[in-house]
This record gives sequence, structure tokens and C-alpha cells, in this order.
Amino acid sequence: MYEEFDDINLSTKINWKLWKKVFATTKSIRNQLYIGLVAVVLLTLNETLFIKFVADYGFDKFIGTGVTEGFWGLVALLAGMAILEGVLVRVYVYACSRLEMKIYEVLTSACHDHLQELSYSFFDKYSVGWLLSRMTSDTSRVGELISWGLSDLVAAVFKLFFILIFMLIASPKLTLIMLIVVPITLVIGTLFRRVVMKQAWRVRKAQSHVSSALNEGISAAKTSKSLVLEAQNLTGFSKIVATFQHASIRSSVISSCYYQMLSVLFGFGIAMMSYLGGMEVFNGAIGYGTLFMFISYATSFFDPVLTVARVTNTMKMAQVAAERVFNIIEYKPELVDTPEVIAKYGTPTNPKKENYESIKGEVEFKDVSFKYETSPMILKHFNLKVKAGSTVALVGETGAGKSTIVNLLCRFYQPTEGQILIDGVDYKKRSIGWLHENLGYVMQTPHLFSGTIKENIRYGRLDATDEEVVAAAKAANAHGFIGLLEKGYDTDVGEGGNRLSQGQKQLISFARAIIADPRILVLDEATSSIDTQTEYVIQTAIANILKDRTSFVIAHRLSTITSSDLILVVQHGEVTEKGTHDELMKLKGYYYTLYTNQFIEDRLKEINVL
Repeated sequence: MYEEFDDINLSTKINWKLWKKVFATTKSIRNQLYIGLVAVVLLTLNETLFIKFVADYGFDKFIGTGVTEGFWGLVALLAGMAILEGVLVRVYVYACSRLEMKIYEVLTSACHDHLQELSYSFFDKYSVGWLLSRMTSDTSRVGELISWGLSDLVAAVFKLFFILIFMLIASPKLTLIMLIVVPITLVIGTLFRRVVMKQAWRVRKAQSHVSSALNEGISAAKTSKSLVLEAQNLTGFSKIVATFQHASIRSSVISSCYYQMLSVLFGFGIAMMSYLGGMEVFNGAIGYGTLFMFISYATSFFDPVLTVARVTNTMKMAQVAAERVFNIIEYKPELVDTPEVIAKYGTPTNPKKENYESIKGEVEFKDVSFKYETSPMILKHFNLKVKAGSTVALVGETGAGKSTIVNLLCRFYQPTEGQILIDGVDYKKRSIGWLHENLGYVMQTPHLFSGTIKENIRYGRLDATDEEVVAAAKAANAHGFIGLLEKGYDTDVGEGGNRLSQGQKQLISFARAIIADPRILVLDEATSSIDTQTEYVIQTAIANILKDRTSFVIAHRLSTITSSDLILVVQHGEVTEKGTHDELMKLKGYYYTLYTNQFIEDRLKEINVL
């Protein structure tokens, strides 16, 4: 399912266009980046000069000659440089920490904001856990590289530059000896980089599978317990974690081999340079201070070389993360308004509500057909005209096409063929935001947001007063149970409304729909998962909601739709029966059989209860 985002180009080349976009995210705090880089350059220069001063003055001037004049001046200078190093480290850490958190914030916010603009179909394709992995760990990796990785790279480059300058001035011969191992290092780095990159990609992919499994395990905890799937879940999750563990260990082993080979080469270079440098001292070509400086610089020289190699590999790994993040940010919505529509009505996130026309609620499907990408036609030449204020019920087996009809009406998807008209106008000529502003959707399993009951009802219309919230709750038959709660309307519903019963959540979702006052309302099997007593309360609420609105009701229990203006029986993407309840009962077809069977089942349940 996720191949579109997971098949990342593992080329060894750096994608500079991508990194240009990443660096653009630092625009708002670009000064922090500059401060951090300047601090790390000064810190590197300070460390390099410290060694040179100790070599030139501590060894050659004072120890080598026995002169003590100016000794305490050198001590004071070195002490001042040590204090300066502490200050620069503090500035560097503060700037890079802020930069890392800001990049994480900017990229995560950009992903979140763009998700608000994506079509309903996007969330059918990609799981929550998969998206969270990219919006958390991937964005964090990118922020870490730009802040700490970039500063480490700059520090390494400047340290190499300063060291080479001072070493070449002191002894070009010893400097060239030490540089012999550098070309070998570059060759090894080139050979290893692609292998390291490929394994890092496998680690990231395995990690995203762990995140997805965790999300599914937590969200489906109740179902797992009711089906006694704990042992099976543990086994399945253990396999996923084992795959991640194996990929991580393999990645670490490959990286460690790379660094071990480099360490051996560097050790050989230092040993050879120390031997030849010692000979130079015995010959009087250089002093003890110069030898000390060369040994110190040689040890320091290979650290930045390793840093360059490490950051380069890290950059390649972070590039995978950056590509994933920007694949989300730049993902094109499948449903978009035309430029002309956007110019007049704005976008869903930046609407021009002053241009929104009022809506009566007349709906017409004109020869509408629909299929999901490469699937066969799910809905075939569907025609329907609904007067404003009418109630249409949709009946049929699972997969018959009922949800497809309402999803097309809500413009979560658009017809493959045909038109959908709202008040006689093709709804593509008006904005998605305009339609959703006038449309309410109550799902079979309603979602409540973390917060209070009052806040959840007010999500239907954010500027609603407390009095209007209470009035909506009364109309939805929710006021009664809310009044029995200790904190009433200020009761916290918990994550997803888990502190309330299914029926209570449904009533609150009805109140939320009522306060929004939509002209078109969709009820998706709103009574299919509740008990008979609660169903009666909800039926009363539904009657209040449906008044003077154009309504589409997907029905599981047929006793709830007998008063509908029109009932459609949908089978295999086509309407096989339509009419009022009485008309369909006279036909003695599919609807008659289904209704009769449900009626007998209900009567038997009542007898058993009695």
C-alpha cells in the first residue's frame, strides 16, 4: 500500500534540490543557524590556536630554552581561551538546540497543515501509524542533521583547514606524509556509502512498520481482548520488532566496520608521521614543540575526517527521511477546486465565506458512475433527484454502494462519470469548503475530540453561545444524561470519547450536527451498534435533526426509516427497488423480505425479554 512513499531513490548523489527546500524551513530563524555556525568556527579556531600556542611558547620558548619571562602571560592567555571555549560551546549548543526544535516544529506543522487539505481518499490509503512515523521520527532526523550535523560538518571542514595551514607552515614534509591515507579513506567511503545508505533505508522502513503496529495495537486493544488475540498479537509484533532489530544491528555492524577500517588507516598514518617526526627532531630540523604540535594535530586531524564521513552518511540517511516528509507536504490532493472557484470562494483552510451562496438542499445525481482507481465500476449510471427537505434512505448489503453514494454527495470523492447538482448547479462549480459548510455527517461510530462535552458540541459552530449549546443538546435528547454527570457540560469525554457510552457519544454527535444547522445531512447507520432502549432515544433525536433538511440515511435497522420520503435498495452498484416503505412492502421484493425478517427477529427478542 505504501510503495509510493517507501520506494526511495538510493542513489549515492546528494539531492541538492531537496536540501534547498529543507533549508528554506529555517528562514524564520536563519539567524540561529548563522550564530551556531559562527560559534562553531570560532570554537574550532580557538582549539587549534590553543595547541599552537602551547607548542610554540610552552615547549619551544619556555621548556626548550629555560626562559621564564612571559610564562604567566601565556597561562593567562590559555586560561582566557579556555573560558572563551566554554562561552562559545554554550552559544553553539543553545543556537543548535533552538534550530533543531524549530525545524521539527516547522516540518511537523507543515505536514499537519497539508493533511487538512488532502482528500478523503488519501486517508483510505495510508495508516495513522505510518503517517505518525514520518511526522515524528523523520522530521526529528531532518532537524537533527541540519542543526547538529551541519555544525559538525562545518567544524570539521574548518578544523581541517586550520590544521593543514599550521602544519604546512611548520613542516610540509610531515604534512604530506600524514595526508597519504586521505585518498584511501575517500575510496573506502565511496564503496561503503551506498551499502550504509541502503541498510539505513531498511531500518527506517522497519521502524515505520513498528509504529503502524503499535498504533493498531493500541487503537484495537478492546477488540483484541474481546477476541482473546493477546498471544497472537504478541507473536506478530515480536516478528515485526525482530525485523527492525535485525535491520538495526546489521546497519550498526556495517557502519562499525567502516569506522574500524578508517581508524586502522589513521593509526598507521599517525605512527608513520610520529616516527619520521622524531627523526626530524634528532636531526635538528624541527623542535620538540613542533613535534608535539604535529602529534596533537595528527590526532585531531583524523577526527574531523571521520566526522565528514559520518555526517555524509547521516546526510544520506536523513535525505531518506526528508524525501518522505516532503512527499507528504507536496502530495497533491486528488480533489481540488478550479482556479476560478478558488478565486471566488477561497480554499477550505482560507475560505471567502462572504461569497458563499445560501443553499436550499435540492440534490440531483445525473447518470453518475464511479470506480476507485483501477477497480471495476462500483456505482453504475445512478440517477436520483431529491427535493429540498426530503429524506432518502439507502438500504443494501455491505459493499453494495450505499457509502459510495453519500461519499460522492459529500465530495469526499468525485464521479468518474456524470454530474452531481446542488440546487441545480454542478457542485464542482462551487468550492469544497462551501459544500462542507452546509453539510453534516453523523457516522456510525462518532468521533469525539479530547475536551469537554460543551467543547465537542461547539465544534459544530465555534461561535455558538452556551445557551445554544444547551438548546442543541436538548434537541438531540442529550441534555438528560449530561445533567446527570458530575460536571455536566464541563465533563471531559476522554480520548475519542472513551469515557462515554456509544449511545451518549452518538447523541453528542447529533447535538453537534444540530448546532451546525446543515442544509444537507448524512446519517451513516447511526443506530446499528446501540441497544434497543437507547435506539428509541436516538430515534427521537433523529426526528428532530431531519426536520426541514435534505437527509440521506444509510440504514441497517429498517424500522428506523419507515417514514422516509424515499427508500432506495442498492445492490451491486445499481438501484433495484425504490419507493416509500408502503410501496416497497407491496412489491414483496428484497426490501419486503429484509424488513419482515428483521421484524420477526425484533418480536422474538421482545418475547424472550418478557
